[in-house]
This record gives sequence, structure tokens and C-alpha cells, in this order.
Amino acid sequence: MKKHHRFPLVVALLLGFFAWPSYALAQRTVALLPCVGENVDPGILRAARELLKDHLQRTRAYNVVDIPGEPTREEPHPSEVAKQATALGVEQAILLKIIHLGTLSRARLTVYAAGSGQVVYWDSIVIVGGPEELDAVIQRLVYALQTGKPVRDAAEIDTVTEKETQTLNRRKANRSFGLHLFTFMAFNTPASSFTAVPGAGVFWLYDARSWMADIAFDLGIREGHGAFAASIGGYYPLLREDFTPYLGGVVRWAYMNLGGKGASGIMLQPTFGVLLGRLSSTQLRGEIGYFIDTFG
Repeated sequence: MKKHHRFPLVVALLLGFFAWPSYALAQRTVALLPCVGENVDPGILRAARELLKDHLQRTRAYNVVDIPGEPTREEPHPSEVAKQATALGVEQAILLKIIHLGTLSRARLTVYAAGSGQVVYWDSIVIVGGPEELDAVIQRLVYALQTGKPVRDAAEIDTVTEKETQTLNRRKANRSFGLHLFTFMAFNTPASSFTAVPGAGVFWLYDARSWMADIAFDLGIREGHGAFAASIGGYYPLLREDFTPYLGGVVRWAYMNLGGKGASGIMLQPTFGVLLGRLSSTQLRGEIGYFIDTFG
């Protein structure tokens, strides 16, 4: 009886296993038009078409049929694309166009519906690295087409372009070195003998546009009272403009003697501030914070 109950389950699993590949390997038949180019060598356009064909077929989602022809400078009319695609019995036609101007090029992938010639998909990407970057760029265009993502969000480790490496992933941040003045004042203390201690310090601010961080060293002395602190802070600017308010927090190691015996340890400080002159070589910064010490 146990074998009788297990047999249908094993058969069902085997049927499911062998049926799965046929579903996963279902392909769409597409026609590949000759590449179009502006200020691009025809040999490069022919190579780009072969690269596009390889990357489409490597996805196993497309069965590619070539439309005969040499690279041209003019894009075919959609009605002509529809006629050629219909004659070949494909679902869609794909066109790659490369435009070169100065030191930059742009590759654009366009997909046409076979019946109507209507554009059903297009996206483009800048090429900075020359023909050597074509393989990665075309791979990325195909991946964006397959997944439905915008090409700017479809980068993988091996398809990040040179332009993105220079201007996006490794963009320059503003670095500022400055002097600040401050006053430490004690609140919510059990005694009333605590004294406000003014002081000065130096800081190094790193502004990455969407977030900021700083390192600071402060020293304050007044009438036998004093404070010394080294801190690191992180901040979120509320605007992307030359002037911005910001919110953040500071972790500070400090020695404090505002009255009483004095002590040292870690202090936590939520902070609100404003920064003026983010785009300038001279900046003004003001902030207020409430420090909480973790020591007695």
C-alpha cells in the first residue's frame, strides 16, 4: 500500500521536472535590422549587429532572424519595418542605432511591433570608452530589454560604463576645512553651579550632496572649567541647493568640567543646523545640538 501511494507522487514530480524546461525556454522570434549609424565606421556597425545578435540569443528568450542588408545612415520607416517583419513571420523587429559626436557616442535600441510598425520599446545609453565598450553597452541594453528596467538602472558588475565610473559611482564630493566657535551649557542638572564654557575648534566636512559627515576637535576653557572633545557626525541635508538646513547626530568623546568634579566619556548629540555656500569656496555653518553624556 505504501508503494501504491508513493507512485503517483513520483510520477507527478517527474512530469513537473521535465515540463519545466519547455516553459523556461519559450522563445520570442525577432528580426534584427541592419544597424544605423551617424559618423560611425560601417565595420563597427556590422560588429555591433553581431554582438547584439549574440547577446539576444544568449538570454534564451529570443530566436533571432537576420534581415539582410548593410549598415545605413537613415532609419527605415516604421511601415517598411512592419512589412519586412511580417514577411519573415516574426513578432518584433529590433534596430540598434549608434550616433557619434566628438568624444561621445550614444547607442539606442528600438523594438517595433511586426504588424503595425509601432515602437513598443526603446532606450539608450552613452558610450565614452570607444568601440571597446560596445560589448558591455549592448549587453546592458539587452538586459534592460529583457527585464523591463530602464537601462540606467540595469547595470551589472561587468556592464558599468566608463562614464558612470567617472561621474556616478565615483563622483567628487566637496571637502571643507574650517574653524568653529561654540558654547557648552549644562541643562537638567541636579546642581545650579554649572557654568557655560565657550570654546573653539576645527572641523573637516565631507559633503556628498545626499549626505554629509564631519570630524571635529574642540577645546573650551573658562574660569577653571573646561571641555575637550573629539567627534564624528553624520547629517542629512534637507535641500540640494546652495543653502540647506540639515538634521543629524554626533558621537563625541569628551572630557567635561562645567562645574563639579569633571568626567570623561562618550556623548551623544542630536543636531539641527544650516549650511550656506555649499557651491562656494567659503561656507557659513550654524547648528544647535542637545548633548547627552553616558558618564557620571
